[in-house]
Amino acid sequence: MAFPLRRLHALLRTLLLSFLVLGAAASCSAAWYWPFDFNPDSTNKPPRLHRLLEKANDYIELAEDEALSGEGDKAIENYRLALSELDRVEAENPERADSPEFAPLRNKRATCTAAIDAIRFEQITLNARAVALTNTKELEKKWRRKHNLLTPEDIAEDKAEEARKKAEKDAKAEKDGEGDAQVAREGKDGTATPRRAEDGASFESRRTEALNALRRQDYAAADALLKELAAERPDDLQTALMSAAAEAGRGRDHAARRTLEAAMKAHPESYLPCYNLASITLKLGEPVAEARRFYEKGRALGGPRNEALEENLK
Repeated sequence: MAFPLRRLHALLRTLLLSFLVLGAAASCSAAWYWPFDFNPDSTNKPPRLHRLLEKANDYIELAEDEALSGEGDKAIENYRLALSELDRVEAENPERADSPEFAPLRNKRATCTAAIDAIRFEQITLNARAVALTNTKELEKKWRRKHNLLTPEDIAEDKAEEARKKAEKDAKAEKDGEGDAQVAREGKDGTATPRRAEDGASFESRRTEALNALRRQDYAAADALLKELAAERPDDLQTALMSAAAEAGRGRDHAARRTLEAAMKAHPESYLPCYNLASITLKLGEPVAEARRFYEKGRALGGPRNEALEENLK
């Protein structure tokens, strides 16, 4: 019976060794697969990026809705909230922030920043149009003045304008003095005629009054005054542009277009009516190609590039 016992012991050792080998293989297999979790909802690994961006995406959707509704300030506020949320996600995941996985986050940040800049620029353009479809060069200069970006040419023009106004004021004072002296000399016989309201100085002061009414958005008062001025000087370009602005402010866009078309015919060398016709054409919802034709004609006449208008013409 000794032989069978030795065989049995050998067989048991062989089986035990086999179990140990298989157990080690199973452990190796578990060690290989355990770190790799293919379940997206698993709690064994950090949240996926699309889950981290859910709140930022909500803010972006709100901003887009507000922008489409014409609420620029509210849209900017939501875009800024989205940017804050993106910054938070990035700060809480520094080891992943620079990885390709976070590229969508960086793209969203760039999109939000660009949208804010676009809305701000559009607000500047709309504020300019509220004054009128006027001299785009002056509007650009006003924007540069507001942001302390005046060029040397702007400064030189300002000095020249101050000198011109001073000369006009001195000339007016001298003329008024001569008129008063003439009235004093001729007053006794009643032959003196008072200075007419339609003279040059009065025309300029009334046009300034109309411009102030436009700035106050009192379009009815501006329109009434500008009609009187247009009757006195039918070919005055600045009066025509201001008249179109007043008409547009009162919602009479087609009348504004007719006024600008007349100004373009009367002043074929000026790019200003062309640019303003491009703007009013877009406002009327007419084909972009028609508006682009006016803008390109103005450029051909030497008009400066208007980036806001070009953006609307795309």
